[in-house]
Amino acid sequence: MSNSKPSRENLLDKVLREYSSLLQRRPVLTKSISSASISAIGNLFSQYLAPQPGSQGRIVWRSTFAYAFFGLVVNGPVIHHFYTYLDKVVPKKDNTSAIKRVLFDRFVFAPPYLLVYLYVISLLEGHGTAGAKQKVKDVYWMLLKLNWKVWTFVQYFNLTYIPAKYRLLFGNLVALIWTTYISVKRNKMLVSK
Repeated sequence: MSNSKPSRENLLDKVLREYSSLLQRRPVLTKSISSASISAIGNLFSQYLAPQPGSQGRIVWRSTFAYAFFGLVVNGPVIHHFYTYLDKVVPKKDNTSAIKRVLFDRFVFAPPYLLVYLYVISLLEGHGTAGAKQKVKDVYWMLLKLNWKVWTFVQYFNLTYIPAKYRLLFGNLVALIWTTYISVKRNKMLVSK
């Protein structure tokens, strides 16, 4: 029994070392793949908790693919470059730097990013342009306000205490819960219509 604990720790250490090595060699690709994986898992959780209308409780793989694709092609690269840009524009100098970074993230970056997120996910799920616009219209403002409430504290912690190379991973892990919540909220709104 005492042998199983060290082997788990060794496995975890090995995984973390490999992840760190991949971040050094291919940061954007590594962050994109982890973002895609976590987004897909969040979508699967949400479908389990609140099945999509008309799915008869079955997994809608197109939706899972939409979240994974967005994570791979948009979220991973965009967030990686955003954090790099933010570090240059508002470098850590004093206590006000953290507040400036969070304000920039929350009020300059988050609103258009959430808009793109909702619109593109809806398109990838097959709702078409009109359906994507309607979904954005239905949930954007409510989700943006909730985003400001929840993610402001997360981003303060992330931008202040998490090393730059792990910020996207930390954000993705928190986003696992957030993505699940957004998907559940969207699906419940569709059912109530």
